Amino acid sequence: MRIALAFLTVLALSPAAHSAPIDALTKAETKTYEAWGKLGLTERLVTFVTAPSTGYGIYQEKQSSIFKPGEKVITYVEPIGFGWKELPHDMYELNFVSDLKIKAANGEVMLDQKAFSTNVLQSHNANMEFSMDFTLTLTGAPAGKYTLTYTIHDMSGDQTSTFDQEFTIAAN
Repeated sequence: MRIALAFLTVLALSPAAHSAPIDALTKAETKTYEAWGKLGLTERLVTFVTAPSTGYGIYQEKQSSIFKPGEKVITYVEPIGFGWKELPHDMYELNFVSDLKIKAANGEVMLDQKAFSTNVLQSHNANMEFSMDFTLTLTGAPAGKYTLTYTIHDMSGDQTSTFDQEFTIAAN
């Protein structure tokens, strides 16, 4: 009888025990979204990688900013502080359009391309974990030091962020 009574007590408490942690998590997430809204668009992480990433946080960092002639220059980026566009059917959209400028060490602009990359994600959640790769093939570029300037336009949140990356193309 005592075992049956204990079992019934556990069953009666189970939904309350289950909902308390979920309620606490929901409150914490609400505070996180509030803080996120105050950030403004920026980048949590920008790094050169050896190959395209396979998802958020899934990348192999390149150990140097020196590239062989013809080697792909791949940048992995984790933006934060972006906005979401609400869509029908309880959907959200992230929408980024990125520009690229490449400058030689002497300041000469080698390339200035608007809308170099577009990244769009539609989800049932207002995702905070998002990454993107920028891949360049600089065939024929002479050896030397360069600066990449990426400008990310958050089309869903009407914000812009710019960052630079310096790299070198080695001599043959």
